[in-house]
Amino acid sequence: MIYHWAGRGGVAPLAAAIHLGYLPSRVESAAELRFFLRQELPWRKGVTAGEFGVLCLAGWGRKGEAVYTLATGKKPDLLLKTITNLLPLLGEDPSNYHFIDCQLALNRHRRQSTVVGAGLCGWYNALGRMVREVQRGL
Repeated sequence: MIYHWAGRGGVAPLAAAIHLGYLPSRVESAAELRFFLRQELPWRKGVTAGEFGVLCLAGWGRKGEAVYTLATGKKPDLLLKTITNLLPLLGEDPSNYHFIDCQLALNRHRRQSTVVGAGLCGWYNALGRMVREVQRGL
């Protein structure tokens, strides 16, 4: 699993932490969310430009899957295409790698925010829903 994002803010690190069970996939209140967001997660506030394109191992999931984060910068398509084209050259099967665009969960939440609930809790819960969908697909 490779959770990727542009690198600003901590969307993919939060998704990886939810996937690994360090954070819950759902919160009920803003106070609960503030408590979890105060935790010292690596790359929680984003990364520097020098860290774009670097796969960072976040840990191992319940089914033994490796969970990574990847800051893509401004041109995610170019970076993801480069990685997927490099995998066969390294003897790896590209179908073993699942790239999850964390921005899609946020965009989906923005479109449905009147239904799901606005604010940070709704945003965080949308991210948690995306992670649960990914885990069900394993």
